[in-house]
Amino acid sequence: MAEHRVVCWDCGADVDDPYVSTCPKCGGLLSVTMDLEPVKEMKPQDLRKEMIGVWRYAPFMPVDPAHKVSIQEGGTPLYDTRRLADNIGVSKAYVKFEGLNPTGSFKDRGMTVGVSRAKELGAKVVGCASTGNTSASLAAYAAKADMKCAVFLPSGKVAAGKLAQALFYGAKVLSVDGNFDEALDLVRKMAD
Repeated sequence: MAEHRVVCWDCGADVDDPYVSTCPKCGGLLSVTMDLEPVKEMKPQDLRKEMIGVWRYAPFMPVDPAHKVSIQEGGTPLYDTRRLADNIGVSKAYVKFEGLNPTGSFKDRGMTVGVSRAKELGAKVVGCASTGNTSASLAAYAAKADMKCAVFLPSGKVAAGKLAQALFYGAKVLSVDGNFDEALDLVRKMAD
């Protein structure tokens, strides 16, 4: 695992508390900065030694692969889209079919890393605000990690199939009488 730091996107402050979701100094968004010096000598063939998928790129992730929570995400096919290439004026254009991820969403790529990091930190409960894909993905990875999961959904603003997935995976689903931002505010309050 490459060494990493969490820094504020806005003010540049280092953030040492692994449980905060915004900068304690200015409230800004957080970003992970990694020291890639240890992996600069890697070649593509080094990565190809690992099974295809997100965790093939573990040397570039800010989480120890020993805590990996995976349900075979990533490795989705690329489709050559000649008409798109012609329309945008390039010789080749490819589209990744993320619907073949375990929950049918590109969110699985980030969720494997996020829930793995939560496991690494010893979390027992994870949660999110969502209108669909995030809730289904978090619920699936939480179930795999044997963690409790709470999802806050804006009332009447959720795709039924994604709601069903979250329930199927055992998430506690809370309908919020409000919009996504109000659901997110509740998640942050619960986390605090």
